[in-house]
Amino acid sequence: MRPLRRRSALRRFFAPFRLRTLIRRNEIAFTALAAIVGLFSGLAVVGMQEVIHLMGLWVFGAEDPVSGAAGLDPLRAFAGPVAGGVLVGLTYLIGRRWFRRVADPIEANAVGGGKIGIPGSLYITAQTVLSSGSGGSVGMEAAYTQVASGGASWLGQRLRLRREDLRQLVAAGAGGAIAAAFDAPLAGAFYAFELVLATYTVAALLPVLAASIAATAVTRLISDSHGPSLFFAGQIPAEVYLPIALLAVLAAGVGIVIMRSVAMTERLFGKSPIPGWTQPMIGGLAVGALALVSPQVLSSGHGAMTLVLGSDMTVWALLALFGLKIVASIISLGSGFRGGLFFASLLLGAILGKAFAIGWMLAFGLQIPIVVFAVVGMCALATSIIGAPMAMSFLALEMTQSLPLALAVLFSALLSTSIVRQVFGFSFSTWRFHLRGESIRSATDVGWIRDLSVGRLMRRTPHTMPATATIAEVRRRFPLGSTKAVPLLDQTDRYVGMCQMTDLHWDGQDPKEHVESIARYTSAWLRPEQTVRDAINAFARHEADTLAVVGADMQVLGTLNEHYCLRRYADETNKRLYPARH
Repeated sequence: MRPLRRRSALRRFFAPFRLRTLIRRNEIAFTALAAIVGLFSGLAVVGMQEVIHLMGLWVFGAEDPVSGAAGLDPLRAFAGPVAGGVLVGLTYLIGRRWFRRVADPIEANAVGGGKIGIPGSLYITAQTVLSSGSGGSVGMEAAYTQVASGGASWLGQRLRLRREDLRQLVAAGAGGAIAAAFDAPLAGAFYAFELVLATYTVAALLPVLAASIAATAVTRLISDSHGPSLFFAGQIPAEVYLPIALLAVLAAGVGIVIMRSVAMTERLFGKSPIPGWTQPMIGGLAVGALALVSPQVLSSGHGAMTLVLGSDMTVWALLALFGLKIVASIISLGSGFRGGLFFASLLLGAILGKAFAIGWMLAFGLQIPIVVFAVVGMCALATSIIGAPMAMSFLALEMTQSLPLALAVLFSALLSTSIVRQVFGFSFSTWRFHLRGESIRSATDVGWIRDLSVGRLMRRTPHTMPATATIAEVRRRFPLGSTKAVPLLDQTDRYVGMCQMTDLHWDGQDPKEHVESIARYTSAWLRPEQTVRDAINAFARHEADTLAVVGADMQVLGTLNEHYCLRRYADETNKRLYPARH
C-alpha cells in the first residue's frame, strides 16, 4: 500500500483538471499563462541584478557596475575573483553528487521535451551569481534564462502540458528573461524562436511575444535600469557595406577562436593534476591579476560597455581591453566559473567594431559615426558565438531606433553566422554539447527520435530456428506467407543470420541442405537502444527489409521491419510538423 500512498501524494502537486483542460484547449488561456511566465521572468531578472549590485558593493566597494569603475582598491580587485573561485569550487564539491547533469533550455527542448528540474536550475543560477558577482568574467544571461525556463517548465509540468506546448512555455520563459535583461521585447522573443525553439511557428508567436512584453513591462515598472540607448537617425550609404562586410568576417574569425580557446582551456584544466574543485580558484587568481591591469575585465562587462560606447578611447586602449577581456573570459569559463559568453561577446564586438572603425577612418575616411560600427561589431560577434541573427538585429533596432542600422546589422549578422556555420558548424552552446558527446546542433526536438527506439518498435518473441536445421524442416515450420524472415541461432542460441522466406521456398534449393547455407545478414543486426533513425540507416546500408534485434550477448530479442519503421517515423514527424491543439 505504500507505493499507492506515494502516488496519491504526488497527484496533489498537479493543477486542477478543469484548469489543465482550459489551458490545453484554449489558445488565449495558454497565452495568458505565458504572460504570467514573463512576469516571473522579469521579476527573477531584476532580483538577480540587485543581488549582483549588492555583491559588487560588498566585494569591490563599487556603487556602479564593477567593470565600469574608474578605479578599484587593488586588494579587492585581486581578492574578489579568488574568493569567488573558492566558493564556486565548494559548490562543485557539494553539488557534484546531485547535479552532475542539469539541462539548459536549449538541451531541455532538444532532448527532454522541455522538462527542466527546479533544484538543478537553482544550483546553476547560484553558481552563476557567485561567479559573476565575485568578478569572474562571465555573463549572467545563462542564469536569467535558466531560472526563468526552469520555472516555466515546472509550471507546465504541473499543468501536464503536451510536449510541444511545454517546449513553447520554456522558450517563452527564456525569451522573457532576455527581454527583461536588455529592455528589448522583440530581441527576447526572437532569441526564444531562434535558440530555444529553433523554429518560427504561428502557434508559438502569441505566447512568446506575450511573455517578452510582460517581462519588459514589469522590469520597467520596478527597475530604473534600462538597456543602452544609442539613437541613430542617419542613413547607411551603400559604400559603407564593404567595411561592414569585412568587420563581419573578422567577427566570425574571432568568434571561432574564442569558442575553440574555451574548449582547449577546459581540456587543459581537465588533464591537469589539480583537483577539479580547486580549479576555479586558479582561474580566479588569473582573473584577479588581469583586474590589476584593467578592472574592466571583471564580471559580465555592463560598466565596460558604457565606457566603450560613451568615451573616446584610443585604438591601443581598445585593443588592450579587447585582449584582456578575451583572456579573462576564456580563463573564467575554462577553469570552471559558471556563466556564458552572451554579454562578453556583445562587449568584445563593440570594442572590435570601434577599433576597426578608427583604423578604417585613418586609412580611407569614414562617412558615418564610429559608434555605428560598434553596434555592427557588437551584434556580428555575438551572432558568431551565440547565434540568433534576427534577435541581434532586433536588439540593434530597439537600441538605436534606426531601421537602416538594423538592416546593416542584419547583413553583418547573416554573413557572420554563415561563415561560422560553414567553417566551424556550431554555436557556443551546441559546441559544448558536441564536446560532451551529444549530437545536438539546435533546440529542434530530437528527443522524440531517441524515445522512438528500436526496442519500442521491434516485434518481440520472434520464431527462431537452429542454423543446423535442414531447409525442408524450416519449410514445414514456416509455409510461404507465414512470415518474411526467421532469425537463425547457433548451438549456444546466439544470432548467426537471417533466413528470408523468398530464399527458403525457392525451387532451386536442396531440401537436405542446412538452412545456414542461405543465411543473410550474418554481420548485420540492430540493438534495442538504437533510435529509429539509426534503424532506417541500417536498413539502407545493408539493403535489408527485416533485421534481427539482439542484446549484448547476441541473444535474439525480436525483429524489425523496414516498412513499419518508416511508417512510424513518418507519423511521428508529421505530428511534430503539424501539432494540433485539441
